[in-house]
Amino acid sequence: MRITKKTLLLLLPAIIAYSFLAYHFNFIQDDAYISYRYAANFLNGDGLVFNIGERIEGFTNFAWVTLLLLFGSLSLDYILASQIVGFLFGLGIIFLTYLLAIEVLEKKNRLLSLLPAYLVAINFSLAYWAPAGLETTAFTFFVLFSLLCYLQKSKWLVFGLLMAVWIRPEGGLVALLLLIIESIMRRGIPKYSLTCGLTAFVLSLPFVGFKLFYYGSIFPNPFYAKTGLDIAQLSSGLEYVGRFLYHYGFVGIGLLIPLLFYKKLSSTAKTVWLFTLLYMIYIILIGGDVLKVHRFFIPLIGTFGVLLALSLSYLIEKVNDKNKTLIVSLVSIVLVMLTLFLPYKFVSTYNEREKLFTEKMRLMAQHMKETDKTNFSVALPTIGIYGYELIGHDIIDMLGLTDSTIARHSEPSIQGMETTWKEKKHNSAYILHREPDYIIFSTGIKPSAPAEKALLLYPAFMESYRTVSWYFQTFSYTEGSLKPAYKKVRPITGELSPIYPLEYVDYYKVGLEYVNNRDYKNALIQFNLAFKAMNKLPPYLYLVHQKAKCHMMLQDHERAENLFNAILKQDSLIYEAHWDLYTYAMLFDKPEKAEIHLKWLTKLVPWYVDRVIANTAKLLERNPIN
Repeated sequence: MRITKKTLLLLLPAIIAYSFLAYHFNFIQDDAYISYRYAANFLNGDGLVFNIGERIEGFTNFAWVTLLLLFGSLSLDYILASQIVGFLFGLGIIFLTYLLAIEVLEKKNRLLSLLPAYLVAINFSLAYWAPAGLETTAFTFFVLFSLLCYLQKSKWLVFGLLMAVWIRPEGGLVALLLLIIESIMRRGIPKYSLTCGLTAFVLSLPFVGFKLFYYGSIFPNPFYAKTGLDIAQLSSGLEYVGRFLYHYGFVGIGLLIPLLFYKKLSSTAKTVWLFTLLYMIYIILIGGDVLKVHRFFIPLIGTFGVLLALSLSYLIEKVNDKNKTLIVSLVSIVLVMLTLFLPYKFVSTYNEREKLFTEKMRLMAQHMKETDKTNFSVALPTIGIYGYELIGHDIIDMLGLTDSTIARHSEPSIQGMETTWKEKKHNSAYILHREPDYIIFSTGIKPSAPAEKALLLYPAFMESYRTVSWYFQTFSYTEGSLKPAYKKVRPITGELSPIYPLEYVDYYKVGLEYVNNRDYKNALIQFNLAFKAMNKLPPYLYLVHQKAKCHMMLQDHERAENLFNAILKQDSLIYEAHWDLYTYAMLFDKPEKAEIHLKWLTKLVPWYVDRVIANTAKLLERNPIN
């Protein structure tokens, strides 16, 4: 089946709709910058590495990175090129979906054959990922290409499987699923898929050999960082699938209705149905995806659309042709409206969040370079654009995606630790042993990821790291905000052991959430519980500061000022306490004290002093102390 001029004309509205949506959601996902950093280091002559001198395969899209290198070697903007190529592969997915529909539906109904392609074209999740800089649409294209070749028993299946495997490790899953499906359908040895799969494997041996020689492992490092199978992971997978079905729930009809007509299904339809079902089970088993917006379901949106059209064809099988056209037209309109309406808020929200996040991280990295001219190192759990902005600096991935020690030698899980993060591996002792110059948490000072919570159990972290902050103001957050980082101010000495209880971290985290909501009374309750949980161990000074800040906001100024002074008596390097005492000194007309704290602020955060002065003046205007 070829794409003719007539087909292009029929699909033109779908192409236009897809192009508009891709432009609307245009952005670059933070994770894409991991691949960009590998490409940049290679093009700079430092090898295909994330950190110079560390041969770790911290990406799962080898062919995609190779494509970036090709563009870069031609002096082209490989970031822009990755977006354009992603968009073009998205167009290819629309056409492949149409060809797949023709293959499955045969000549049941021309309008029905167009429906899956249109549902794919207006799918917000596809439009979201197409320009995001990742390999998502390229991988999906070759998954569908392989499935179509399998249905047509084409030898091009070898090429499809080869490209799928080179783009993502899940390409091997595609080959395995086709083997299983052919075994079921033939009730015997799957000769065709086995032959194609083995051929693709042999052709992949140079690729495998390179990985073994260069990285010392067949599997990419994220495989070790993310793998695991437990109840929590299965629950996460079910939740991930449930979210997809909530937004595109009607596509589930395509899995259910064919069961009622299973004996009437052609072998082609059974193959597509089995492939979709088995792939969805795989998504459940691996716990879904840490990235939202249904990324792992993109390879299935075409098959779901085809199965939905197939189901509709059986439901109206006995209706006359005139009424069939009317019913298909009406149902198609309803399905299009649901596809556009149900997921819109969800996808748009994450699109805006990701744009804001990458903008904040870019600005923070740039501010850090401006204020620290040394070859500093940074540890953080979100390494994408931050690492790309700091090419040449060592970046420690606290989640282990680009760090083999954390990925393969994680510390034992901490009993009672609850988290919404999919990446649960951590090794705080290793991070502290490397003594990064800065440590950045994903949500400011609030510990969220397991790797962040675990650090707060170590006295070495509490004693050696103090916060510094940079102000940023973005197009979408005009009021501006502070982005803090923990800076190493003292050498790390002594035994690296976690001695603090997890309970205090949990109370501290909840207290910070109350502070963010300006509920200072409930925040104080949580902070007091955190103190109690520490069981007379030396208090975490930032916990003391948060408690003092709550008293300040609740107009209990004597207690707040006493706590601020107590903090600086123990450690004069906590700039926030100097800022707060500078505020009090300015209010009570104590210029000598104000000058002392201003000198400390100039020493600790010189880039922020002018704004401290301005913000203090504004704060005193809005919240005068009586």
